[in-house]
Amino acid sequence: MAQTLHLSAALLYYTGEDPLPAEAIHYWQIHPIEMSEKGIPLLREGRPVQMKDLESLCKATLPNLIQNVGWIDPALLAYGAGVEGPLVFFRPEVRRPIYFGRQTSLKSGMVLWPSLVMVAFCRKLYVFATKGRMRPTQSTSLLMAPFLNVDVHHEVCLGSSRLPNGCRPQNMEAWAEAFYASAFTHNNAPDHHFLKKGTMVELWEALLSGKLKRFPYHLLKPAGITLRQLLQRIGLDECKR
Repeated sequence: MAQTLHLSAALLYYTGEDPLPAEAIHYWQIHPIEMSEKGIPLLREGRPVQMKDLESLCKATLPNLIQNVGWIDPALLAYGAGVEGPLVFFRPEVRRPIYFGRQTSLKSGMVLWPSLVMVAFCRKLYVFATKGRMRPTQSTSLLMAPFLNVDVHHEVCLGSSRLPNGCRPQNMEAWAEAFYASAFTHNNAPDHHFLKKGTMVELWEALLSGKLKRFPYHLLKPAGITLRQLLQRIGLDECKR
């Protein structure tokens, strides 16, 4: 059934530059629309857009951006408002299978995975290791994640893995599973980039055989960044909220 829509308001966006200091100015106004006797819309005097106006607009157009606060999963570390993230979450040590491709000398099997901090956005996944099972704090120093398929920038080559359609908190488990269930097939960076000594093949052989009962965090090189610094790099630090 057709509905009649009425033009009721207009948003006008102004930009400029402040000479002292030389910063861009962004300014929004909302103007009520009044119809003339001839049916012509007339723009009336506007007022500055307030936060409640933006909230109403978001609720009307993108309701997933603004919703009532509910249960917050303790694995969630930080996330952006958009569907493309970024989404930052934690996965503690877990014993589960790891899969290696035929291109490697490693056989798939059950291993102890290290605790991980994962960053998903724009259909990409980045991974860091973090010592211990406790949820990291912003001051936690991150470690290199010693996995095949991970490059020098911490990005994971996910190959043909099925990726989630978004980077919202409800997608955390799907992103984690895309990493855990992927087949590790090739080196994307030299072993010394991740490990203080030895090779990744030797590391995973020792874990697969049971020679190592605990994950050897002491072998991992520092990533040179704390969790707080990571959040700053991806625009989720406190000062920008």
